[in-house]
Amino acid sequence: MKKIFFFIVLYVLIPLIIIPVFCIKFNNWYGLFAIVFYYIGLILAKYKQAIFLPIPIAFCLWYWYTYGFSPFDYVFAFFFSLLSGYTIFIVYIEYNKFIHKILPEKIQNDDYDEKLKEMYNRIENYRNEHPNNKVTQDIIDKIKTEVFF
Repeated sequence: MKKIFFFIVLYVLIPLIIIPVFCIKFNNWYGLFAIVFYYIGLILAKYKQAIFLPIPIAFCLWYWYTYGFSPFDYVFAFFFSLLSGYTIFIVYIEYNKFIHKILPEKIQNDDYDEKLKEMYNRIENYRNEHPNNKVTQDIIDKIKTEVFF
């Protein structure tokens, strides 16, 4: 269900609804080419082709240096669409990596840390109950086996 939601947001809602809304608002239908640039950004991110990103960046910097920067020209809109497609897909990948890799490892590490605390508490209790006995490695291994297994 969550994958369907992300599919709808990433591939349908953003390019196919939001961009035409902006085109209607500004009454400029050339802006629909931004959908193509959005999908190009997604493709670059999906296939990890970030090496091609300097080409549009260099073109945009040259264009803005030559003709002046304006957030209302086509170059800015298309460049913003390309970068938003690239960025949104990278954020989606990092989000999935965090949810499926880092959080389960953190939960597993938290369980391990709790077991270590319990083991150290049992060793300390053993020292308090038997003050004259030395805590040997055999006793530590026995307590460790009881706690972890």
